[in-house]
Amino acid sequence: MVRLAVRVRLLAIATALSVVAAACGAAETTSESVLDSDPTTTVVDEVITEDAGEVSDVEETTTTLAVVEPAEDLTEETAEDDGLAGASEEENQQALVDEITSVLADWQSEAGIPGASLSVRLPDREPINVAVGVADLTTQDPVTTDDYFRIGSITKTMTSAVVLELVEEGLLELDEPVETYVPGWLDGHEFSDVITIRQLLDHTNGLIEFAFDPEFYSLGAERLDEALSSSEIRQFLADRDPLFEPGTAYSYETGGFVTLGDVIETVTGNTAAEELRTRIFEPAGATDIFLTPQEAAPESVVSAYGRAELYLAGTFLIGREDTDGLTIDTPVRPNDPVIDFLGQPQALLQSAGWTGGGIEAQLDSVSAAFGALFDGTVLTDEQIAEMTTTVFDANYGLGLGVDEIDGTQVYSHGGGVPGFRSQANYLPEHDIAWAVSANLIPLPEGSDVGELRRALQPLLIDAAS
Repeated sequence: MVRLAVRVRLLAIATALSVVAAACGAAETTSESVLDSDPTTTVVDEVITEDAGEVSDVEETTTTLAVVEPAEDLTEETAEDDGLAGASEEENQQALVDEITSVLADWQSEAGIPGASLSVRLPDREPINVAVGVADLTTQDPVTTDDYFRIGSITKTMTSAVVLELVEEGLLELDEPVETYVPGWLDGHEFSDVITIRQLLDHTNGLIEFAFDPEFYSLGAERLDEALSSSEIRQFLADRDPLFEPGTAYSYETGGFVTLGDVIETVTGNTAAEELRTRIFEPAGATDIFLTPQEAAPESVVSAYGRAELYLAGTFLIGREDTDGLTIDTPVRPNDPVIDFLGQPQALLQSAGWTGGGIEAQLDSVSAAFGALFDGTVLTDEQIAEMTTTVFDANYGLGLGVDEIDGTQVYSHGGGVPGFRSQANYLPEHDIAWAVSANLIPLPEGSDVGELRRALQPLLIDAAS
């Protein structure tokens, strides 16, 4: 019985982590295939049923709108072109805000998501920031656009941009081995002196995804209140057999991007947080965005809820009793129990991702930073071309997903960490940037960010035309 219990626990670990890691990919085909399925096993069903509590009222949507000033250069002629002849600029802008809010609220309420925040940037308009739902199921405090969320692997795109700038400055070479810049970085690994900077950026390095590994999750469960260093993660990777010879295949992973944080610090002499701030956040005007654990946001993120596999990870795996009995109604399960990951120490959660997934931010700053990467503020055309050159059949370039969705080219990256599911997007043909984060993971079947994107994208393109 003991061995069976251990196996069940390890299975739960692996499944839970695969959900989080899968959410970090960029393309719909990679980031949503796991989250849109219902991999809940009979064992999971039994555990969840046993701990199910009372239904929390999440059907009533609370909406918070940012103050939006009209863009000065919108004219009456523009309004006529949009089919809004006779309406003032303020009325046109408010109508768009209302439409975007409605789309977000429908997605949030239908999925049973406690709360979500969305930021949209259209050319020649002021940013539109909306929030719906609640930040905390217990207090029922509404989400506002000033709330902080963890955006997970969207951080990878920011890290990639810094690396490309360092290449432009002659401090790095993409096809140079990582060993050149961080000697002994993967001590004892078969390919430690072969893996290149480029192969860390495009996930062709053959390293395992440490977030898939049950042993890593077990290690983490024992030290939730202790920060994890990049050297510990690198040693964990070094002790595991490679998946394939570097450069011969694609497999999404996070440890390579954590290593890029070490590379950035080695060649610049500054912290990775300082480099992201001076190279991306400040030029973008993104003031409410922080790379943990080197920086701390002035306020805690909103409550971070895990359901299904992540409910198990937050309770059964770490031996934590669910004393809150919180539930939500989702399309796949009424009275779906959730656990708030903020109810445990945060040191591990805020350190393991670092330059591969450690950013906490308000969504307005996320859309500003993500858009600035591609609108000429941060990267040159040549750097963008390098970043958007994809590998194999993965639709993934250098820290970025590149897809065609309903006939429109989209640069994007997802983020999935315990308690949060996020997505950032840029439409280069229309100069549209938008970012969203929900305080629930995994999102229920048929309700992931792909559903929101399919509803929102045509509206934004029409508004930008």
